[in-house]
Amino acid sequence: MNARAITALLAATLMIAIAHSASAQEGVHHRFEDAARWATIFESDERTAWQEPDKVVEAMKLRSGQTVADIGAGTGYFTRRFAKAVAPAGQAIGLDIEPGMVDYMKADAKKLGLANYHARVVKPDDPALAPHSVDVIFFCDALHHIDDRAAYLRRLIPALKPDGRVIDVDFKKEPMPVGPPPPHKLAREEVIKEFHDGGYRLLREHDFLKYQYFLEFVPQ
Repeated sequence: MNARAITALLAATLMIAIAHSASAQEGVHHRFEDAARWATIFESDERTAWQEPDKVVEAMKLRSGQTVADIGAGTGYFTRRFAKAVAPAGQAIGLDIEPGMVDYMKADAKKLGLANYHARVVKPDDPALAPHSVDVIFFCDALHHIDDRAAYLRRLIPALKPDGRVIDVDFKKEPMPVGPPPPHKLAREEVIKEFHDGGYRLLREHDFLKYQYFLEFVPQ
C-alpha cells in the first residue's frame, strides 16, 4: 500500500471515529403526537407482563411525602403509580414534550381522582425543575431521545433534594421482541459512562427485568 493510500485510509478512519464520537450522545428523534394510538402500546397487558411496573415501583422504595419527576412520561404509565406510592403528601409529575401526552395524563389523573398526579409540557433540553424540588428523577425507555445526555443529566443535579436519585430503566441493546431496534437503544455500559460524565455514580442495580436494565444513580 503506497503512502497516499495509507493517508486516505487513516483519514477515513479518523472521520469514522469523529462521526461516532459526535453521534454517541445524539438522541433518536420521532414524535408521539397521537396519544390514543400510543396508549394501546404503552398501556397494553403485554407490556405489563414484561415491564413488571409494580415490582419496579416497589424496588424504588418510595415514601409518602416524596416528589418524583417522570421525564418522558408518555401516557403516565409509571407516573400514576408513583402518585399512589408517595401519597398522601407526595407528588408525582409527568413531564413530556408532547402536548397530547400531557393532556392524556391530566385526563388520567382526573379519572383516577389522584390530586397529587400532575403533568406538564417541557422542552426537549430542559425539564424546568426547580432547585432542590425532587427526590427521584425517573426515565423509562426515554433517555435515548435526548441529545447531549451527559450535559442534560448534569443540569438535573441542582433539582435533586439531599439524597436524591436519578433512575434509568432502559432496554438492553440487543435484538428482542419488544422495544425499538438495537441501533436506537443505549447499552448499559454507555449509560453508566454518560451518567459518570454528567457527575453521577452508580448507587445500585436491579436485575429482575427480562428486557431492561434498571440503574440508580446519585451525584458524585
